[in-house]
Amino acid sequence: MNLSKRAAKLVRSPSPIVLGHTKCAEDPYGLGNPKGHLNFGTAENHLVDDLLLPKLNIQLEHSPEDIQYNKLFGTDEFRISLSHFLQKYLELHQLNPNNIVIQPGVSAVCESLSFCMFDEGDYLILPSPYYTGFDHDFTKRFKVKFLKAHLDAKSSFKHDIKAFEKAYQDCHEKDKIKAVLLTDPHNPTGEVLSDKFKDEIIHFCKDKNLSIISDEIYALSYLNSKRHSSLYGKAQKEGIDAHLLYGFAKDFALAGMKVGVYYSENHTIIQAMQDLSYFHPVNTTTQRLLANIIEDDAFLGHYIKENQKRLKTLPLIISDQLKEFKFIMPEAGLFMLLDLSDHIKSFEQERRVFNLLLDKYKINISPGETLGLETPGFYRVCFAQKKESVLEFIVRMKEFYQHELK
Repeated sequence: MNLSKRAAKLVRSPSPIVLGHTKCAEDPYGLGNPKGHLNFGTAENHLVDDLLLPKLNIQLEHSPEDIQYNKLFGTDEFRISLSHFLQKYLELHQLNPNNIVIQPGVSAVCESLSFCMFDEGDYLILPSPYYTGFDHDFTKRFKVKFLKAHLDAKSSFKHDIKAFEKAYQDCHEKDKIKAVLLTDPHNPTGEVLSDKFKDEIIHFCKDKNLSIISDEIYALSYLNSKRHSSLYGKAQKEGIDAHLLYGFAKDFALAGMKVGVYYSENHTIIQAMQDLSYFHPVNTTTQRLLANIIEDDAFLGHYIKENQKRLKTLPLIISDQLKEFKFIMPEAGLFMLLDLSDHIKSFEQERRVFNLLLDKYKINISPGETLGLETPGFYRVCFAQKKESVLEFIVRMKEFYQHELK
């Protein structure tokens, strides 16, 4: 039997993100494999195993309800724990646990949201560059279209309301524009959105009658002393139809546990998201393990501070040791942008350099074309790696510069 047409579209021509991750997984760098691939293209945090594993390697007591069908959008106990956690650490207020939906990862949440909020051919405005996974999450199966608000490379891709206004004005089907999607802190630049921009985008959405989807999955991964100020919370207070995305893959380095969180006050969308969770449940044991973490305020206070401290040092080390290169330095997150635009003048050349780095120097970093950029020569570097991997990355990048760019 042949593949269906829709499945064939999914498997055709894997993206550089998938290609790079696969090669690194098949031949990972390590002390036992010093010539293996360095994966600086996947946004994973490898710095906090020693903090998290003792909290995970515990004996859990299960109840009879845990081994039967439970609420597929999250147990009552876990959603209550999450409401307390989000209110305290993301500085949100009066969250109703009944409005929380749990699914296996933020990708699952996004795809469910694309099914619930959009019809095929509807538009979603988002800034470029953006997290490349959004292409799969929103466009592949349910055919949402992206309106890219192209941010200016000269300003290090800082969010500017003018880019969103232009994207809106250039669209010939304005009646099909339904929402704006923002990630704060931003992936891939690590920018923390300013209060000024948040006020402007809220006014923009209110004026155009658009919803706001606020992805705040890096809310606790700041590299400075700032505390997170939720765009979702601000939009909700202003009466915008707002939708919050959160998860445990980034701030808590638990990508393998696959837990994404959705919250809104839009009860129609909540009901639909709950119904879709029939296809996307998270097992009860995982929910109990995570509740053990987020209910422990003493642990969280130490963990968040220590994680931020460890994250902060790495981009400084990389930029200091690789003075041959230009970087856009982050305020938060697990990544920084490498700027090779002085050397690369086309996306074809950008792809060649990606393949050269991957095959010859065995370094995986994400090319800007896959991040929605219209300017070639930028690459996302995910720096939250073990010290030995960071040092090896520096050595190999110096070799790349000497032999290919100098």
